Amino acid sequence: MIPWNLLGHRLTAFERITAMLPDNCVILETGTIREPGNWIGDGQSTVVWDHYAGVKSGHVTTIDLDPGCAELVERMNLQNTTAFTGDSLQVIPTLDLQHVDFLYLDSFDVDFANPQPASEHHLAELKLCLHLLTSGSIVAVDDNRNGDGKGTAVAAHMAEHNIPEIVSGYVRVWRLP
Repeated sequence: MIPWNLLGHRLTAFERITAMLPDNCVILETGTIREPGNWIGDGQSTVVWDHYAGVKSGHVTTIDLDPGCAELVERMNLQNTTAFTGDSLQVIPTLDLQHVDFLYLDSFDVDFANPQPASEHHLAELKLCLHLLTSGSIVAVDDNRNGDGKGTAVAAHMAEHNIPEIVSGYVRVWRLP
């Protein structure tokens, strides 16, 4: 069970995202669970997406540089999730995905004093996935404050393409028309 009360500043976005997930959803997450039970700090997105993939008969593909993250997914018995180890920018092109219903970008730790490297990295991930996104696909970027953070470059890209932001906050969310 998901302890919604512990999601804090991610709660609104996670509730909105999970309500929009279609049946047989295909979820691609960059950045994987690092510490079991760290709901307030890391948010446990991998656990949330795995749960909803089970509810919706879907599947999660998650990517992280740290091999311990893939091992953790296995130890936690996240049955609806396949974890890959490597740089997301190198792994994404090798994935055998036909489409993605939900793209969650959270692979690069943000330094809020200088968020540009993380922001640009997440834009690069988005660009690698554009061919997998279709009408109704959801894109979200974690770790934003006051409109700045990992989602800044993605937000600019979405604005250029007239894709409205549907949740603005710590997690920024867009849904493709």
